Amino acid sequence: MIQLAICDDDKRDLAKTTELVKEWLHEPNKPEIKIKKFASPFLLLDAVSGGEAFDIFLLDILMPEMNGISLGEQLSNLLPEPLIVYLSSSTDYYPDAFRLYAFNYICKPVGKERLFPVLDKIARCFEQHRNHVFILKTAEGIMQIPLHSIVYAELQAHVCHFHLADGRHIKSQYLRSGFNQFLSPILEQPNFIKTHTSFVVNLNYSHSLTNSALSLTTGAAIPIARSFAAKVQQSYIGYWLREEEYA
Repeated sequence: MIQLAICDDDKRDLAKTTELVKEWLHEPNKPEIKIKKFASPFLLLDAVSGGEAFDIFLLDILMPEMNGISLGEQLSNLLPEPLIVYLSSSTDYYPDAFRLYAFNYICKPVGKERLFPVLDKIARCFEQHRNHVFILKTAEGIMQIPLHSIVYAELQAHVCHFHLADGRHIKSQYLRSGFNQFLSPILEQPNFIKTHTSFVVNLNYSHSLTNSALSLTTGAAIPIARSFAAKVQQSYIGYWLREEEYA
């Protein structure tokens, strides 16, 4: 599900933008989006600092407490690459908006003829991007981990440990969902398999297979539970046969 934040100090504009997004969502083949409204930039910053994750930000620029450009700068300090669309009655802030690599800039009054094409493009980009990264909340903040860099993931005491190809070891926050549910975006990828109730492995880094362990090119040996052995063997052989076909 895509998480969208709308921030506008004008309550009428905030309500109008929200209704337009909801109208867009009623069109065919739209993604699931959860919308959260903020009437103050400080409320939005508090939410992000407190660990709330958002994929898209629709930000008004002309706000008395903090303008949208300053808000975008703050978000960029908290998040790796916030996707920002600016909404403004003024064109004076174009240079500042694109200095922050804003996704788009829509002049008010905002109507569906301007907003809908931008939302369509965002949805396409998000789907493409989502297929290649895993969004992870950590104690240090929100990280986007490229899927190709994940060697394996291990569950320990309700915390998921990611072991990456560059040697880094990144820990999730305490999991409030099951291991399978938490890693569902990864497990949808054909090169990731479970070898155990607590291990998910990227077959791109596999080296050799025995009945009890999958050896990796990094030197790690991942245990294979007896109940997973047949499926792991089938996936391993099938994966490398496909690799040979494309070689």
